[in-house]
Amino acid sequence: MKKRGISRWQMVLVIVAVCFFVGVTAGAASSAALSPEQRTRLVGYVSGFSGDNGFLSSFIKHGKYIVCIWLCGFLNSGAAIILIIVFGTGLFYGFSASFSASERGMAYIISGILPQNVILIPLYIFTAVWSLMFVLEKFTNNGPKSRIKRERCKHLKEHAIILALCLAINAAACLSEEYIAGMIDSIL
Repeated sequence: MKKRGISRWQMVLVIVAVCFFVGVTAGAASSAALSPEQRTRLVGYVSGFSGDNGFLSSFIKHGKYIVCIWLCGFLNSGAAIILIIVFGTGLFYGFSASFSASERGMAYIISGILPQNVILIPLYIFTAVWSLMFVLEKFTNNGPKSRIKRERCKHLKEHAIILALCLAINAAACLSEEYIAGMIDSIL
């Protein structure tokens, strides 16, 4: 029986997932470390921004991370930047979920944060893994075939298709944020 090793794709997936969950943990820990005075000021600050943002605002808010991660696939140092973006996104989600749970309770997390993030978090991780693989593929020498213009064109087309697919899934997440979150909120 042949022993099967870990593929590059699996290794990149593990690195991205660990980076994201370390960010979530750090964000939750930093939220727990806030003093009561800081919490009060933050609640006052956040209450000025809460409200219905609408589809376009949500689409742009979430889409900017996807586009930034995707564009980093073209940079030589893109792998490090992608991991920093993934860590920062995890930090943001960890802090906001922990802070919201302590201030507004779990019902708010289930109705206001969970519906769109069930779609968005795997989407961020997929986009990061795809873009990291794109960066790594640029520096892999697959013989003379890798230098053919047709092959490069094919990789660029695949990369562009992935962006379009990710933005379409982002639109679905924004629709769930706008409609499904409201339905869940009315039930709870």
